[in-house]
Amino acid sequence: MNADKMSIEDLLSDESFINYCKGISPDDITFWENYVKVNPTRSLLVNHAKEKYIQLFNALALADLEEQATRLKNSISEGEVAPVIQMEQFEKVKQRRMLPLLFKISAAAILIAGLFFASRYFVAGKNNDIKTYMAAYGERKNIQLPDGSIVTLNAGSNIKINEKFGTATRDVYLEGEAFFEVKHDTSHPFIVHTPAMDVKALGTAFNVKAYLNEKSTETSLIRGLVEVTLKEDNNLKMLLYPNQKIEWRHPNENTNSSLAKKVTAINVPDSLKKKLVVTHNGDIKEIAWKENKLIFDDEDFDGIAVLLERWYGAKINFKDSVIRNYRFTGIFEKEDLNTVLDYLKEARNFHYTIERGETLIINLSK
Repeated sequence: MNADKMSIEDLLSDESFINYCKGISPDDITFWENYVKVNPTRSLLVNHAKEKYIQLFNALALADLEEQATRLKNSISEGEVAPVIQMEQFEKVKQRRMLPLLFKISAAAILIAGLFFASRYFVAGKNNDIKTYMAAYGERKNIQLPDGSIVTLNAGSNIKINEKFGTATRDVYLEGEAFFEVKHDTSHPFIVHTPAMDVKALGTAFNVKAYLNEKSTETSLIRGLVEVTLKEDNNLKMLLYPNQKIEWRHPNENTNSSLAKKVTAINVPDSLKKKLVVTHNGDIKEIAWKENKLIFDDEDFDGIAVLLERWYGAKINFKDSVIRNYRFTGIFEKEDLNTVLDYLKEARNFHYTIERGETLIINLSK
């Protein structure tokens, strides 16, 4: 398998990649997670291929999947699809400035590949009984879970729950960012799991940001009370109160992780807590994305670029590394990517060019 030369169609036909998307093979999961880390320039393609895989099954299930899949394998039964409500997407720009579709797959290819994947997916689903909800790059989704809790997914995010959710447990597994409005149920604690921390709540509203390969994971509490367990710090437990957040920066390869944990344990736990950032307009920065608002508060261009890539489904390349350290403060509401970049140009001197293709590429130079 030469993953470096694979297109989205190749990925969607690759057995190892399918196992990675379904989460059923530890070896395949490890391979693709390591591949994304070692090849950051390919991470956008891999993430979009995974999103398209999940979207494909939702679409097929809604279009009478059972009737189509039976022709391939009689033993397949139609899978249950939980309600997913699409939120209002970003305001579209005029045709000359509209972002191109990231991937274009023919209807025939989708049908053929989809029926093949469906047969494998729903047979495996009998053993896994895992439901996945996701929001692709450039969109948000509002989801009602079986227990009545509401989840808003940010771009490039997904959550997973099992069939026992709401009856035996209320465990949610998050990759990316989501806002939770939890239905009160004292007998079944609501727990959000991420690689770095677990967030436990009984009835509350809070935001969790846990994108893979980012430097930190954070939880922001709007109302109620949550208990945060820091997995990377010997399961240190902390309570968060309204208008507080906790940001945990992950130890990296160049950090002595044991020393970092020791220092953290010595410090007062409350030192990890911060107040939420509120703008002069009353917007809470940590959850402004729910209102289609981009807020930068003295942030470097390197971090902003990651946000813009998710927000608009683009790839941003820095041709001059000095630009990465430019810092910006501002608020944008339902603006297209060109407008955002033009405003940033007025604050700091840089240039950008656009390459249009399957993925929109923005090249930044001094």
